Amino acid sequence: MESSIILKDIASEFHNNDNKYKIHNKLNNYILNLSSDKKFLTNCLKNCISRRNFFLNDAQNLFFYLLIEGDVIVAINLFPPIKSKEINITHDNIHHHGWRLLSTALILGEGYETINFKRKSHENIQNNVVKLKIEDSFKHVSGDVKFIDSEQAHVVFQPQSTSATLAIWSSDRPLKNQKLKKLFSNFPSVNKFISNTIHRLNLNNFFGLNKKDGVYFHPENGKIVVTKNYSKPIDGERKEITHCMFKFFQDIEFKDMDFFHSLKNSIPKESHEVCEKLISNEKIEDLGIIGSPRRKFTKEQILKAIDD
Repeated sequence: MESSIILKDIASEFHNNDNKYKIHNKLNNYILNLSSDKKFLTNCLKNCISRRNFFLNDAQNLFFYLLIEGDVIVAINLFPPIKSKEINITHDNIHHHGWRLLSTALILGEGYETINFKRKSHENIQNNVVKLKIEDSFKHVSGDVKFIDSEQAHVVFQPQSTSATLAIWSSDRPLKNQKLKKLFSNFPSVNKFISNTIHRLNLNNFFGLNKKDGVYFHPENGKIVVTKNYSKPIDGERKEITHCMFKFFQDIEFKDMDFFHSLKNSIPKESHEVCEKLISNEKIEDLGIIGSPRRKFTKEQILKAIDD
């Protein structure tokens, strides 16, 4: 079955059922199988990176959007190491996904350490201190599907070598705004304008838009606090992120020489070298990323702030 049909079928499962939790549970084994299906993954990636200007506009973030349809998102997320080879460093701030549910399975690598906090415990704020409670701490490894509930804060720590996951998001309930999002799915600027207008009129709860504030948290002076003015436009410089992407392509044996030869003209010149390495089957080093100082905290800092 073509990858685009598979993705559409996943979206339809969620769009045609009000019980979103039930569908996530139903798709567990399917997600696991897709995460190890190289033909599906490489076909999805071909479609994704063939989009016009992908390597100019999108290759500064560590993910590939395979499908966005209403409240349903299917993506591949990359988790490279920190370039300095530090360990137990956060991939991002502690955060939650609002009304989104997430099921994720490992595609590649040894996996990563993560902490899940009790659902909505981030809402317990006393004297500007967020009283998070730990629900579970584990390593996300191959052969298992992990589920993150809506309004459930969590944090991921960078692995020592590149890992990648297949991720499926949905809403936790039917939302009023999804018909509009599906209607304008091919017009992202219109979608953005509508979304910003709804937020400006404080109608986000009525229309079911996710929160923008109170979503990110970090340790500070031995306490967990809300991250103010959080911004995440990019995960790193284009050359750095593109290198991570091509390392991933090589590791999953996505090395269609004719395809990448035809793609070279759309890849920025500073990334031609890593593309040539993929084409010639030369080993691509796992360099990792520098990472933003605003998103780098240690596991020790977090655990100490929670214990206190």
